[in-house]
Amino acid sequence: MSRGRIIAFTARALDSDDKSGPKYLNSPETPLYSKGHVLFNLDKAKTSIREIDIALLVEGQMDCISAYMAGVRNVLATSGTALTEMQVRLLGRFTKNVVVNFDPDTAGANAAEKSIDLFIEEGFTIKVATLEDGLDPDRYIRERGVQAYIAAIRSARRHSEYLIDRARQLFPARTPESKVKAVNFLLPHIRRSPSRITRDEFAAEAAQKLDIDSAIMRQELRQAATQRSASIRATAADPVSENEKRLLRALTLPEANPARRLAASALVESPHWLEGLAAESLLESLANSPVEGNPLDAAPDDDGRKILAAALFGLGADTDPTPDDVTEALHGLERRRLERRQRELRTLMAEADRRADAAMLRQLMQEKIDIERSLKSL
Repeated sequence: MSRGRIIAFTARALDSDDKSGPKYLNSPETPLYSKGHVLFNLDKAKTSIREIDIALLVEGQMDCISAYMAGVRNVLATSGTALTEMQVRLLGRFTKNVVVNFDPDTAGANAAEKSIDLFIEEGFTIKVATLEDGLDPDRYIRERGVQAYIAAIRSARRHSEYLIDRARQLFPARTPESKVKAVNFLLPHIRRSPSRITRDEFAAEAAQKLDIDSAIMRQELRQAATQRSASIRATAADPVSENEKRLLRALTLPEANPARRLAASALVESPHWLEGLAAESLLESLANSPVEGNPLDAAPDDDGRKILAAALFGLGADTDPTPDDVTEALHGLERRRLERRQRELRTLMAEADRRADAAMLRQLMQEKIDIERSLKSL
């Protein structure tokens, strides 16, 4: 750990053509070693981190080793796992400034977004570095040299700028619908900040770059910010809703079970219900394939297995869900979708009014009325 004592081992497969085993192999977790509590290379990097008051965080051990051996002494790694609160608090003992340089693929981008939120809540100043041509730090240093890598790190962007550009990349169209999606992507990140001034500046910058009336953006931010503390506490305690847990339990029942059949068919027919759920990938995987053997094997990663295990063995898991239970949970997902669309419509209507688009305003108003009727019927 930070004292330089050996607590576990890690290795990378030498034969890249052999797909039968894992790419990385770590020691099993023990009371002494837990990946979520350890930052790789902290023992060697901590002196430099304290001296220059900034840490460089990468994903894999090889990225970290390559950078450190090339002379970048303040580099740490998460060992290829999602950053945890324990790791953020551990790093906070040495600095409150960090540059995140994760792999540029989709998984790395998602990990960077989650890491930003954790750092924001602990009061860090965060920048994000992205490397050209989709290279990871190890390969970038080997192909272009350490000076080019250091220059790329020094040009890291503020986390707000990175997230706004990410929103524009995910939703590139300049239509009102695309702008609403971009705003909905950014709002959870904006409201994470404990500083009202920071939240306001972030919102103003997003409004400018997305070409949205700043007053509308601030209105949405104020509504989100009023729920900030409660939302964050609820997410930290248990990000998975009871409706999700109920459906997860139903989907692990035998194929012939009527509750299982109802849950699977409904989610396959209405995949939009799953959008944005904490258990989205789990529910989608279970609904689209039969459960064979250990249901925990259906989870794509360790976090997914923890979610599924909590649903299967936690409170309320002593009895199998019935079709009525499943119907109630599905109604809950539909209610959530409609309420989310209601929030989107407020922004779209304000934007249509600003542009004096009477036809669009009438169309949106009718959709709003239809949603209100649907909510009453649930």
